[in-house]
Amino acid sequence: MPTVFTAAEVASHNTDKDCWIVVDGKVYDVTSFLNDHPGGKKVLVKVGGKDATKQFNQFHNAAQVMKKFGPKLYKGDLAPGAKL
Repeated sequence: MPTVFTAAEVASHNTDKDCWIVVDGKVYDVTSFLNDHPGGKKVLVKVGGKDATKQFNQFHNAAQVMKKFGPKLYKGDLAPGAKL
């Protein structure tokens, strides 16, 4: 069973030293990926601690990116009904 995080827990991870994002209700720790992100780390830090689903889907082939990076960055799920 995946770990479930509250909105407050996710929101506290919003810096370039500790950066989590939410995509489709899944929580990802992207801290280790910041320097490798093709769009630059500022893009990820800007949505750190937030739901980045809209931005993610707008700029990425979601299935392809999640298949490649999702498993190693996945932390758990956002609590049902939580709003960021």
